[in-house]
Amino acid sequence: MGSWGLFARGHGNSRTDLELIRIMATIAIGDIHGNLSALEDLLAKVMPTMSQRDVLVFLGDYIDRGPDTRGCLDRMVRLRDEVPCPLVTLLGNHEDWMLKTMRDSTRHSWILGMEAFETIASYSVEAAVRLRQELERAGARLVTERVDIGYEVFFDVVPPEHLEFLKSLRLYHRTADVVCVHGGLDLKGSPPHVLDPETLIWGPDGFPDGYHGQDAVVYGHWDNSIVDETGWPVPRAKANRTFGIDTISHGVLTAMSFPDGRVIQSAKSMDGNGPGSHYRSGQTVF
Repeated sequence: MGSWGLFARGHGNSRTDLELIRIMATIAIGDIHGNLSALEDLLAKVMPTMSQRDVLVFLGDYIDRGPDTRGCLDRMVRLRDEVPCPLVTLLGNHEDWMLKTMRDSTRHSWILGMEAFETIASYSVEAAVRLRQELERAGARLVTERVDIGYEVFFDVVPPEHLEFLKSLRLYHRTADVVCVHGGLDLKGSPPHVLDPETLIWGPDGFPDGYHGQDAVVYGHWDNSIVDETGWPVPRAKANRTFGIDTISHGVLTAMSFPDGRVIQSAKSMDGNGPGSHYRSGQTVF
């Protein structure tokens, strides 16, 4: 994958005076949310187009909501040995809250607000049942007191390589063409390394519409894709060079390449049991 530029040698315009120069591509992939079928389908389309000069960036939110978080994390771990180019994996707000719960068993935002039981059940139905029972017993004390919940019943069955993957996730990745981030940058476009993690993971109020920074930004998180007349989701590309590619709530996983703006999408898979026949690939949004 990547764009191809023409570099003129001399002043002529014949084909012998031109040399094709390949430009490195940054390929960003949006939120996955436990949809293994969509992930596999998109990778089958993207990977054959990639070269060693490219970089593949996942924007975070691999877990929760969908039926197969375990399968998705296992696929991400294996992917490191399969891609022909550097692989960068970013931290989403779902992984952030899951890790906070792992470090502090009195923090319950992940399990209360992130559809975490789908993740837990993908590793152990028994753990999901036991944790649900504990939460029901605790009731309102979960938010009024510091209640310790036995999350180890879940984390103890998560493979170490999955936990290592989650702990290794980065806050952003910047290339010559685009800043890759889960939630967004501040509205004035401060360099990502000076921003607090909450801004990068969650995005600030007013983003993306109010963004007026110099960098192009590709982000996930917001589930703000444009749905066309057929019900198909496409990236939200704005004049301020912000590109939202979180389309997974529609059963579609989206990749976008920079600097050429090419979009590749998975088939639609709403239930995780296999991709449908409807997909779009190869369109350019700028």
